[in-house]
Amino acid sequence: MWDAFVELLRAAIVGTAHLCGGSLGAGILFVSAGVRLALLPLTLRLARQAREQQARIAAIKPQLEALQRRYAREPRRLMLETRALYDANGIRLLSSGSLLGLAVQIPLLSGLFAAVRTGLGSRVRFLWVADLARPEGLLALAVTALTAWSVASAPSQNAPAGTLPVMIGVTVIGTAVLLFTASSAVALSVGAGSAVSILQNWILGRDAR
Repeated sequence: MWDAFVELLRAAIVGTAHLCGGSLGAGILFVSAGVRLALLPLTLRLARQAREQQARIAAIKPQLEALQRRYAREPRRLMLETRALYDANGIRLLSSGSLLGLAVQIPLLSGLFAAVRTGLGSRVRFLWVADLARPEGLLALAVTALTAWSVASAPSQNAPAGTLPVMIGVTVIGTAVLLFTASSAVALSVGAGSAVSILQNWILGRDAR
């Protein structure tokens, strides 16, 4: 069943390429962006829920700090009291909606990655990339920068000072390692996903304003 799903995504890429004048690179971009756009209503809802959760936690921060001082030597009691405080304020660190969201996203995005990782683009040219089946330095750099932008543009959720530079650094290193060793087809797919992430962050930022 999994192989059939991956082949279906690969067929969608090839079919879209035919509609784009035979450009396999365009097919990868459009299908990858299409999958992420189809998930956008779900990811927006989850992001908004996470933001509301962060706001609720920030509102009870003085009470959390008081519990930590009071039960500093009783870790089990601290855990129970903290959980009771969360429950009283409607805070659920792991909700059924979040689990459902992951259950939907993970197979789709994993299948998309599997579809573009191998078997696509051998000796196929796209823009300045000579072979979509091989890594290409300039494309890898451009997509890494785009991915870092998607992390940097995410609306702040009262994260501790210094967290954002660390997140951007980890993202840049992880993405660069992946894209300088993976095919250019993977880089195109990751770039399309990062572009949709930037769109999502813009929508969330507009909500906040």
